Amino acid sequence: MADGADAGVREQGPGRIELRISLSGTHTRRDDVEALHAWLKNAPVLEGALKRDEVTLARKDSLTQAEAMGGELIQDIILVVSVEVARSVTENAWRSVETWLRNRRRFADPEETPRVTLDGPSRGPGSDLSRDTDDDTRRDTDDDTRRDTDAGDGDGVRGDADSGDGARSDTDGENRGGPDAGPGAGGGNRTRGGDEPGEV
Repeated sequence: MADGADAGVREQGPGRIELRISLSGTHTRRDDVEALHAWLKNAPVLEGALKRDEVTLARKDSLTQAEAMGGELIQDIILVVSVEVARSVTENAWRSVETWLRNRRRFADPEETPRVTLDGPSRGPGSDLSRDTDDDTRRDTDDDTRRDTDAGDGDGVRGDADSGDGARSDTDGENRGGPDAGPGAGGGNRTRGGDEPGEV
């Protein structure tokens, strides 16, 4: 009972903090929490930290319950992390969460909207470690929109430059021939650089 009433976001002894991973938006939340817990427990990116006892995995009663759950309490996943490695462990754990969630969304029912959040302490060490997969999804969508817009604008500029320069070259070829005639340097061949964003 104490676990169920525990805020779940507090310091755990000297030099340790507690992070709560919550899952929502599925019809099988209980099973999904168990699956995600097992996934994290066996994640290669967390293997070293688990062996060195820099992080421990546990489950506690979720802070958000619903009547439809039939009286059986749903649990959240708890990471108890050393403050010294809290950021790197959180980033590794979150990458593993995102991979699991992508797989889960592939098999989601149309009315399901799987979502995972990670909540750090409200203040003090680890207070800036909170994560939300909904925020990541919105960011990815905005990035795709910006790339599509940039690509469209770039094509339009190149087309205008090519047609304009070509027309002048055909009309004035006899009078303006020579090494300076034709398109300006880099005008028609300029490409937009930048790497695609990697998986998080």
